Amino acid sequence: MGTSQNNGLPLFVAVDWGTTNLRAFLVDHNGQIVDQKQSDRGMLSLQKNEFEGVLKNLLGDWLSADIPVYMAGMVGSRGGWHEVAYQTCPVSLTSLAEHLHWLPTNLPCPVAIVPGIQGLGVHGYHDVIRGEETQLLGALDWLQSQNRGDENPLCCMPGTHCKWGQIENSEIRQFSTTLSGEVFARLNDESSLVKGLPISESLNKEAFNKGLQVSQQKGGFLHHLFSARSRFVCGELTTAEGRDYLSGIVIGTDVHDILEALQPKQTSVLLIGSHNLSERYALALSFHGLKSEFLDASEASIRGLKHLATHQQQLPLTGVAN
Repeated sequence: MGTSQNNGLPLFVAVDWGTTNLRAFLVDHNGQIVDQKQSDRGMLSLQKNEFEGVLKNLLGDWLSADIPVYMAGMVGSRGGWHEVAYQTCPVSLTSLAEHLHWLPTNLPCPVAIVPGIQGLGVHGYHDVIRGEETQLLGALDWLQSQNRGDENPLCCMPGTHCKWGQIENSEIRQFSTTLSGEVFARLNDESSLVKGLPISESLNKEAFNKGLQVSQQKGGFLHHLFSARSRFVCGELTTAEGRDYLSGIVIGTDVHDILEALQPKQTSVLLIGSHNLSERYALALSFHGLKSEFLDASEASIRGLKHLATHQQQLPLTGVAN
């Protein structure tokens, strides 16, 4: 940890490099964001030989020999800057610092990629995450900051690919991915279910709860989906209710199916994500009698990367090449 003399100075650069976006944060010894930058140069738009130049141009005057860069997300995938091998469950979250991949670059500072994690989902088949492992480490840090480090929360990370993971004694032993975010995005943008219906930024809780109720009934997910169209056509749903009703069906199915498979002992779930999406998951969880806590995904990522950066101060930067 930094001393009182250097707490306000930059400690590291945190980079979240996904498929479509690139975000960078300059973080001090207190874990506070000093500055931030972003770009639309996501992984999908880049060739392997372009990553270093894009990072250099984005960071600019942040680049310094004593300020390492820690990157998480799809940048470490097969189509990213460099494919970094997954760590296999069970994984101690605090051990991720020992498995960073240090890149050989022409940049003046050390640059590392955090490895993802692979394991078996509730269906018994292989599952993978990249980026969320850093958020889970940040969640652990968040709990420890509240003297709750002995807790073993069930974590839900809503997003394009929603992740469900159980922290047990600072380890991840199993996690499962659901496609809820991507499915809803496709249906909401392109399907006949909501074609012509208005789009609203605010949540219609009554319509969402109607979708939650339907998601628990017989008939299955595909049958329930069509009710978003048929109930509107027959006058059971208004134009203002259609999209949030559909959201309730998708999220309600996700929560119902995962809880049924996991049979969690917890009465509360830690939601790590955006406020708007987490609000919907909180409603779905409450439908099953579960409470929820919220941790912003960006805060979780920063906390996780700060843990890695602080730990690295005590280790030799082996494998670093500039």
